[in-house]
Amino acid sequence: MNLADLARVDDQDLRGEASAPEAQELMHAIMSEKREPAVVTTPRRGRRLVLGLATVAAATAVAVGTSVVGGPVTSYANAAVSIENTGPYFSVTITDPTADRHRFEEAFRAVGLNVTVKVIPVAPSEVGKLIGPVVPDGFKWHGSIGAQGITPCSSAFCAKVWMPADFPGRVVFGIGRPARPGEPYADDGPVDPEGDEALPGYTSHGRTVADVRAELTRSGLKAGYRLFWKYEEKDAGSMSWFDEAVPTSRIKDDWIVASTRLHSSDTVDLYVIPGADAGPAPSPYPQPRWYDLPD
Repeated sequence: MNLADLARVDDQDLRGEASAPEAQELMHAIMSEKREPAVVTTPRRGRRLVLGLATVAAATAVAVGTSVVGGPVTSYANAAVSIENTGPYFSVTITDPTADRHRFEEAFRAVGLNVTVKVIPVAPSEVGKLIGPVVPDGFKWHGSIGAQGITPCSSAFCAKVWMPADFPGRVVFGIGRPARPGEPYADDGPVDPEGDEALPGYTSHGRTVADVRAELTRSGLKAGYRLFWKYEEKDAGSMSWFDEAVPTSRIKDDWIVASTRLHSSDTVDLYVIPGADAGPAPSPYPQPRWYDLPD
């Protein structure tokens, strides 16, 4: 017997069978049955491609070394900044100080810190630097908080930031950007009444307003004025300083300058000790700083 003959079925062999009444009835039933739309499945390779694109998107922010499953990571980097929790401090490297502030915030929050970042106008020497940390509500926690720049630094700015990794309060950092001509620089805290100096090679502390103003004029700079009031802190029982911005008309030429600080690219603020005829000191009041201002 030839197996090929058994496997072969020709059309002519079926013609007689197909013409039988039973076959015609079956064919009619098949042709009249309602058809459901076909379901086309996506090949598995297409799904792998989608997952691959998601992986590429996630690669723009690199996070490695999670400290606890589902918890903050120990290091994080994106196009703007990289942060590493070394234990005693956080190592912060700023790679793009012009980046959107939210890129900085996402990095700090990835390592478990409640940080707000503001991009603020600063003097040329402060551009690209990390300013702060500032705790607007006061630092009341174990440990300490602070920052120190690191040199040499192969990036825009490198720093060590000391703060407890479990600190629950809000912390504010500034990233310095170039101030526009005449734009006030962000005020970075209280001035030392014993002599901050704005002019290289010139000591303003102890000189009269008239003398310092003349030096500013020679340097092509304008003067702004702030009165330095001394007051006693009731709770601490110690003396503190409080400065008040005033117009030129409130200032006398023979009053003494305590400190000077750059206000903008063309103006220097003179911090002046009020003379005997300055009138009563105002009550101290909180003055908005750069970290208090809205974005």
